[in-house]
Amino acid sequence: MGIRGTSTSRAAMRGLTIAAALTALCAPAQAADYNGTTTATVVRPNTLVKTDDLDFGTLVSGTTGGTVTINAVTGARTTSGGTTPVGAGFQRAQFQGTGGLLLITVSGSTSVTLTRAGGGATPMTATLVRAASTSGGGIALLGSTLLPSGVQTYYIGGTLTVPANQPEGDYSGTFTLTVNYL
Repeated sequence: MGIRGTSTSRAAMRGLTIAAALTALCAPAQAADYNGTTTATVVRPNTLVKTDDLDFGTLVSGTTGGTVTINAVTGARTTSGGTTPVGAGFQRAQFQGTGGLLLITVSGSTSVTLTRAGGGATPMTATLVRAASTSGGGIALLGSTLLPSGVQTYYIGGTLTVPANQPEGDYSGTFTLTVNYL
């Protein structure tokens, strides 16, 4: 005499598995809203617009002086001497321009003095280096002239000299980039 029980087919088991999965998926959902920012810049011919500031980033001043350099061509940061970089947050300055019929001349500040917010510290000086690229070509270090070719992107990097034991604080300064469209 055999024992009788309930038998379930494989198809029935698959149906139960699918029903369980659908029940789990249909559980009440939670939503989260986040706002994003969208920007656009429209330029007219023979104009220049700043898109990024030069930022040497966060640094630790050691017992000996040092430097921090932002490469105008690559945007990379390097340090030497008693200056130690901390984290990211550095960038080369960037400007967008368009225009020029025959020639573009570029000039501007070759150095910038950074002073501490609130004073009380020796100012620091950065020497500046300019580079440019065009939508029709690559990027290169920039002398004083550029042949126009579509949209021009100008990059400013440089080397900041950090004295030994420079007091902590936020340091800033301003510089000028002048582009003449001829």
